[in-house]
Amino acid sequence: MNIYYDGNAKSWHSNQPGLTFGSNQLPLLPLFPFLKEFQPFKMIYKANNAGPIVGILTSYNSKNKLIGNRSLFEKLQRELDSFGGMIVVFPPERLTNTKIDGFTYITAKDKWLPITTPLPHVIYNRVPFRKTEDGDHFAAAISIIKSFDIPFFNPHFIHKFALYQALKQQEILAKFLPETALLQSEQELIDFLQRHGSIYVKSASGSKGKDLYRLTRNPDNSFLLGDIQGTRSFHTLQEIIEDYLPQWTSKEYIVQEEIDVDVFDGQRFDFRILATYLDGNYRLTGVGIRQSSLQDVTTHVPAGGKIIPYEAVRTKKHDHFIKLAIEHCGALLSSQHGFFGEFSIDACVDKQGNYYIFEVNSKPMLFDEPEIETNRCRQLAKLFYELAGFKQQE
Repeated sequence: MNIYYDGNAKSWHSNQPGLTFGSNQLPLLPLFPFLKEFQPFKMIYKANNAGPIVGILTSYNSKNKLIGNRSLFEKLQRELDSFGGMIVVFPPERLTNTKIDGFTYITAKDKWLPITTPLPHVIYNRVPFRKTEDGDHFAAAISIIKSFDIPFFNPHFIHKFALYQALKQQEILAKFLPETALLQSEQELIDFLQRHGSIYVKSASGSKGKDLYRLTRNPDNSFLLGDIQGTRSFHTLQEIIEDYLPQWTSKEYIVQEEIDVDVFDGQRFDFRILATYLDGNYRLTGVGIRQSSLQDVTTHVPAGGKIIPYEAVRTKKHDHFIKLAIEHCGALLSSQHGFFGEFSIDACVDKQGNYYIFEVNSKPMLFDEPEIETNRCRQLAKLFYELAGFKQQE
């Protein structure tokens, strides 16, 4: 059944009396008189409450424009269109005790519409900036979400070293971790490099291969320092320390041993694993394989990495590791940080067949494989309905 939005009055209407809308159960107004400007929305019902409203929390950029993975949001709305419900994308500043002001995607018109709705039935955190999550507006929004007991998932970004420390405490996961430390001094860098010969230095809050360096000692005691831009040679470690250590220690960076990663067709590859929570369990959504190409510091596609299908490297051992990693990483995240509806894992296998987990990402980016994104949106839509308490109806 449809309900209708009057964009001029910012009011919601129905031709069926006694219905409410939103988690705070705003009474729907009579539809009469009907105006052609009213925008229809297909909804389903829980008792007399129409919904679900799925709030997607994002943020403004430096130009005061709302940003986020628009492609993902549009695909999610298309999934909801099959049964009923609406996506509303909004920043923390636009959430109050009674309503949200944001934007919704009208699939039939391929258009984003500014909209005001009652409080959502569920909220999915896709805020793209750590500084937004550290701000007063976000804290105020979380306070409102908690006071109204609105289901909320993927609560915040996760600090890389804090995550490493948490994973290290889990017996099953600890064996999958490369040695990692928070970089706090010159001596720590020297000792770590002496132990491993080749290491990574990366920002504790970085992503997509940014602020990531590989430092290698050559047999003649010269050094190579590589990033996504290329590789430079240094005669001594002291030159690197003078040029880079102030940056690395003024912000939070970690050091991590380099793993002798397995190769496919002569080039290293690693796993990008996407998992979603559904029906009480974390489930595999898809596995993408990333292979180094233009440079081999990282396999991230924006940095020149290549995509190959999982089937090209798939084994029963890989499947077993992936299943184990999903189950235990998912349980750990939600027990220590709040409920996560989805997450991704960056992992690899070395040339001896040992598996390693590099990172667990609390805000998975878009996967380049269309089939993974399709499955992701389908599973997220099911999770929205499950958390909001609305039953999907054909």
